[in-house]
Amino acid sequence: MNKIEWEYFNKFEGVIDKYMETQGEGETKASQAVTAINKLIYKWYYDGDVYDNTCYLTGWLNDLSSYANWLAKYIEGARDILDEVFFAKNDDDYEMILKNLADTYLNEETLKQYETEAEDSIYDCEGNYEFNEHIDDDEEW
Repeated sequence: MNKIEWEYFNKFEGVIDKYMETQGEGETKASQAVTAINKLIYKWYYDGDVYDNTCYLTGWLNDLSSYANWLAKYIEGARDILDEVFFAKNDDDYEMILKNLADTYLNEETLKQYETEAEDSIYDCEGNYEFNEHIDDDEEW
């Protein structure tokens, strides 16, 4: 498996620029979805954060679970991709999840169906993905 590089995601800049607000999550589900996916990608590459750190991966700096929980709840098929985190055992596995999310949802055709009124908040959504702030990288599993 090839390592996915940050540059891979440059091809989505046009869609991100169109749908992502400079502040907040936007007024449509499309904007919310783009913001949530972009946050997951950005925080992985800059801070090493993952949206669920209770399995094999140990991202620990920021709680991203709400973004993933919102996507799973409101974006059709996203849960199937996001659930792969429960089986991801290394960085390559996690990067493939992010790539799959971007490839599947960061395109005009898909986002058009979500150009409806925003629902709830990507910043405060509970679900199956969890962040445990007490997990320590030095702790043995």
